[in-house]
Amino acid sequence: MKIFSIILYFTLLTAFGCKKKNLENQENTEFTLNKPQVINSATFTVTNITDNRCPINADCITAGKAETFITVKLKGETKDFILCIGGDCNMAGIADQQTFSISNVNYTVKLIEVNPYNNFEKATTPKTLKLKIIKM
Repeated sequence: MKIFSIILYFTLLTAFGCKKKNLENQENTEFTLNKPQVINSATFTVTNITDNRCPINADCITAGKAETFITVKLKGETKDFILCIGGDCNMAGIADQQTFSISNVNYTVKLIEVNPYNNFEKATTPKTLKLKIIKM
């Protein structure tokens, strides 16, 4: 019985003694071009969007890609990076997710989607994108 109590004690200590990382803002956030948003004290701005993805129902030589250029500012520091979605991102060597540190704060940013998707008509609505931003 004494051994059972010791095992139970250490099991409970291990289970409740671990501190989980506090991940903040795991929601998808929509951005438009050049409209900064403050998320977890950092300012995120989409500075450019290039989209040459193959339109739906079109015959294209390549799948194309949508690249988003993002600037993050926090406590006087700036971090610029590019995220990409589409079939040609691997060839360009650009990922859909970036993990970085700025002012000793770690973030992971993932590009979820770029809208509207290309079609044969000229876009009348401005491009928007959704990012998943996690502060670690």
